[in-house]
Amino acid sequence: MNSKWMNKTLLAISIQMLMGAAYAAEEPALGGYEVVDQQEEVESTTSQPANANLGGANAAEESALGEYEAVDEQETQVEAVAAQSADAQPVTETSPVDEKSQASSALQQQEGDASKEANLQEVFTSNERQYSLIKKGDISSYYDIDYTYYRDTQLDMEMAQGQLYQLRVQENATHSITNTFTAQYGILDNLTFSASLPLVAKTDLLKDTSTAGLGDISLGARWEPFPLQAGRLPLILFGNLSTKSGDSPYEVNSATDLATGKGYYSAGVGASTRKYIDPVVLFASVSANYGFKETGLNQRRGSRVIDEFEPGISGGFAFGFAYSFNYDVSMTMSYQQSFNTGSEFTYSSGESYSPADQTSSTLAISLGVRVSPETIVNGTVGFGLTEDAPDVSLGLSFPLDILGFGKKIR
Repeated sequence: MNSKWMNKTLLAISIQMLMGAAYAAEEPALGGYEVVDQQEEVESTTSQPANANLGGANAAEESALGEYEAVDEQETQVEAVAAQSADAQPVTETSPVDEKSQASSALQQQEGDASKEANLQEVFTSNERQYSLIKKGDISSYYDIDYTYYRDTQLDMEMAQGQLYQLRVQENATHSITNTFTAQYGILDNLTFSASLPLVAKTDLLKDTSTAGLGDISLGARWEPFPLQAGRLPLILFGNLSTKSGDSPYEVNSATDLATGKGYYSAGVGASTRKYIDPVVLFASVSANYGFKETGLNQRRGSRVIDEFEPGISGGFAFGFAYSFNYDVSMTMSYQQSFNTGSEFTYSSGESYSPADQTSSTLAISLGVRVSPETIVNGTVGFGLTEDAPDVSLGLSFPLDILGFGKKIR
């Protein structure tokens, strides 16, 4: 019996071992889904950076829950990407070389732009007109307003053989404002005519008197005999004729009245030249004037009466330079000196008197400002350097564009 029991026991153990081995062999198959899931996670993790369609799959899965939200997000993302690519495209097309070429082309002189030399010539001749001409058939007009203050004490006396025949102490403290209208016309390319009409207002504080009226009208011409050539300075010859349309100082009461003119006819000639040296213009001129004798006067000076007056000869020279800071602002500085000699008074008694020669010099500084492409306004301040010159002078000049007359330099 024992052997049978043992045999049964061994048989049972053997069956259990076989069943345990079979269960152990089938357990991986039963838990295979766990292994498969782990492998899929590993594969998805490794393929995620390289596969861009994973987001599309996730979006497809999410669309089952909220399809309209997924569609809106996709459309928004697509439009954003398209907009970024469209904005980025011009940036990629524009290169630094293109920007440099555009800047260079913008700095280049365009057609119709005034050159630097032409601009400097324009601002210079707008103030110093006797150094330039205008083209044939062109008309230009200007308005100038000038203020001067003159303070001086003059001794008018004459001595002969140790005896004093005439003594007059004249105090002057005169404020003068002159409004001048000037018109120019180009007869030829090298010949320009001009005419000036002054309106004068004066007041004398010491005499406690004032006056206003027409000044001396003048006519002028400028002629360039030689055409411009490289290496040769331009030469402009000019002449003028001044009338005595203003009140004569030899016909008014010198003790109580003021004159608006010089009182005699005069004619003058001169020459001017200029030189452009970047960035300045150098200029110089000389002139001479002759005053015609006035007769038939009847002005009392002290105890005698003036019957005739010989103005004599006057002349002068000027030089200076003009500098252009930029297209809109320029400055001109000039020195002017004039003299008068040969004057003579003849009295009704037959006696004559020759006053001392006079010399006058001034230093002027002018600032030109371009207020429009075709209009330049010049302001001038001058200082008298001698006793015969005005103590101070101020001036303002600009073209009369409102009348349609304007000179254009290109």
